[in-house]
Amino acid sequence: WPPAVGGMEVYSVELARELGERVDLTLHALPGRGNGQPPSLAGLAWFFCREAAHLIRHRNRYDVIHYGDLVLFPLAWLSHLLGRRCRQAISAHGTDIAFGLRSGWKPALYRRFLAWMAANRAAFDCVIANSRATAGHCEGAGLSALAVVPLGVRTAESLADAGPDETAAGDGPYLLFVGRLVRRKGTGWFIREVLPRLPGDIRLKVAGTVWDKDEGEALADPRVDFLGPVFGDELKRLRRRAAAVIMPNIPLDGRDFEGFGLTALEAGADGAVLLAARLDGIVDAVEDGVTGILLPAQDAEAWAEACTRIAAWPAERRASFVQAAHARIRSHYNWARVADDTIAAYGPTPAGRP
Repeated sequence: WPPAVGGMEVYSVELARELGERVDLTLHALPGRGNGQPPSLAGLAWFFCREAAHLIRHRNRYDVIHYGDLVLFPLAWLSHLLGRRCRQAISAHGTDIAFGLRSGWKPALYRRFLAWMAANRAAFDCVIANSRATAGHCEGAGLSALAVVPLGVRTAESLADAGPDETAAGDGPYLLFVGRLVRRKGTGWFIREVLPRLPGDIRLKVAGTVWDKDEGEALADPRVDFLGPVFGDELKRLRRRAAAVIMPNIPLDGRDFEGFGLTALEAGADGAVLLAARLDGIVDAVEDGVTGILLPAQDAEAWAEACTRIAAWPAERRASFVQAAHARIRSHYNWARVADDTIAAYGPTPAGRP
């Protein structure tokens, strides 16, 4: 929950907003830290204690209890163990299942947690995955009763024409990456392998936070402008003025994956041309040729050709593409549809109410 920053937080806020318009909703949220990071372990422990006490007393007040991510499964298990008369759903985002794919003692411990969850899957009635990729990894971990509900984004009713010709004075053509700098997102790979193949006047702007040392070191390239975290209207302007927004994700041999890629929808909603790797959950976030352009992962030549070609698009071609992408995102990739699909995934409530 905000002020933590990320796709899981956006999902929680937007879904709660839409569900609140459809059902009698009681919301229990754990805010993140003021610097945008997730809650501390102490904060998470207190949340577990507080919510356990609430479930012990009030679990049967509800028709459905929806847990916001897999880490909260112990609460669902407790509610089930005590004798719940409601349906229980739990969300899977990608990050919360991918952690167990990594090496080290913490991921190993987390894999034992997932195995315990799978052994007690009777505690929940459905797992709501944000993409087919996330659902596949959930199945691999032994989780069942899966429903796939792709995410949404909020869009304006209309989109004014915008393109790289509208950049500020002295600001040449640029590509834009937005997000956390972790290896799977491919920013370092793009800087090393693709950027040198592009025309010399094209720069790369990076908006986000450094989570991986090697990715951070790649930012020293003289054609890269690291902006740090950028939000709100400034981020929208950066997207609209970019030659393209890039999501150059790379495969990591099953050790990590992109659950969905909400920034793909945000790019199209803000009027950007999106270039994204045909990988993981991104294929459920991008309709190739409609809301963005999918490219083969780690194919530097294909990426360089697409970036160069799209940077040279005439204004009319660009306007036509971004308008069509915006219209499709607005009609289908919206939070109202996410809420309706989520309620459908809950199934019939014990009282028979929708």
